[in-house]
Amino acid sequence: MKENPAMQKILDNMKPGVISLHGFLGDDKRDLETIIDHDTGELERLKIDREQIALKLEEIRDLALKGLGNFVTVQEGYLAKADSIRGKIPCPFGHKGVYGKTVVTIQKKSTGEEMSYTDLGIHLVREHGFFQGKGTLFRLEPEALAELL
Repeated sequence: MKENPAMQKILDNMKPGVISLHGFLGDDKRDLETIIDHDTGELERLKIDREQIALKLEEIRDLALKGLGNFVTVQEGYLAKADSIRGKIPCPFGHKGVYGKTVVTIQKKSTGEEMSYTDLGIHLVREHGFFQGKGTLFRLEPEALAELL
């Protein structure tokens, strides 16, 4: 089967060092379509949708930004902090526009578990259903996100 040049460009953009230092696929051996299909299935199983998740992540980001780099309570049982890094980053799928490099870290008080995401990560979830590959720094697990909702 002939390779799709547009898909190849997306995959090239996701490699480490092209758009981001560590890339978007991590050590995940699955192809991009399989990663997205699996996470879409998880969302269906959990009865949540991408827009709900994106709105919640934006809400948490906005609350965390008020803490000026310190952890603040964002909802019962959860703390979050936001660190803003200079610069912008484009979407690896080729969407026009660029996204701020704000990194939000959410911490579950009871366990100390943390997950981090970026403004680009919110876009990837909302527009592409892409939660990033397993083993990436900013992989968002649908089940953990469902717990936040």
